[in-house]
Amino acid sequence: MEISYRYTVAGHTFVIAMPEEYDGKECLSQYSPFSSACGDDVPLMTLRVAFTDNLRSVARGELKDIFNDEAPFLWLFEDEDKKGGVSRWSFAFSHRKNCPDCIMTASEDFSEAVVYIPRACADRFVGFALNNAIMLQFTFRTCRYETLMVHASVIVNKGRAYMFLGRSGTGKSTHSRLWLENIPGSELLNDDNPVVRIVDGKVLVYGSPWSGKTVCYRNESAPLGAVVRLSQAPQNRMRKLSTLQAFASLMPSCSCMRWDSASTEALHRTVEKVVMQTPGWSLECLPDADAALTCLRNVESKSE
Repeated sequence: MEISYRYTVAGHTFVIAMPEEYDGKECLSQYSPFSSACGDDVPLMTLRVAFTDNLRSVARGELKDIFNDEAPFLWLFEDEDKKGGVSRWSFAFSHRKNCPDCIMTASEDFSEAVVYIPRACADRFVGFALNNAIMLQFTFRTCRYETLMVHASVIVNKGRAYMFLGRSGTGKSTHSRLWLENIPGSELLNDDNPVVRIVDGKVLVYGSPWSGKTVCYRNESAPLGAVVRLSQAPQNRMRKLSTLQAFASLMPSCSCMRWDSASTEALHRTVEKVVMQTPGWSLECLPDADAALTCLRNVESKSE
């Protein structure tokens, strides 16, 4: 028997099915703002949790790569059908690079997935496994629905959302904090993985249950006013990007199965639509109040 939990993020509904023997409420607490009442609509995807005594027996195929420079590490396995030429993928997540801590298998379109967790370590790994598995499934399943999972920090001010991009350690969270401290009316929407979606031709950015180390799980959305790529510098200087530059700036921050041509093409189409409607900026900055004020002056001058 299973207990099902239903959530809606960025308008996409999904179900997490847990074994009846395990109380999932505590490990799913960050999802509670996104809880969705049962209805007649079919969820876009379902993730099932399964406990196993032999994790090694679950992974299918050959290990192709291990991604990320720091934990959590993402493992990619390819199980190739030699006759049909079709590849099936499975994934693993781990705190260290020496062995997987949990493994996820998925249907070809990611509408159905199962995450396997070692039974002996269930209490230790279930939250880690769930968060990584559902975020990955959500990202890959929704990419064909003009939806982007973006590694960014987002501030909302005067009804518009401003998304700050940059490499790890650039200071995205610091820049958002400077807005909160120095620009009245600013609110943090998400600090790590906001969701961008095109709805009725408009670009919206949504809060999500995935916000990195910052506890910010807001079930809200706002029109995307600007996308700003940050870089550290000895001065505060901002410049407007061309459409092509904005495309190149946003792409690296979007999650996708880049080894899958159909997913990559869908990503490119959505990013193109976003940058056609949304100003892109580059901000060289210091970690000071003037950086936030410089950014505000520029993005507001183009959005009024």
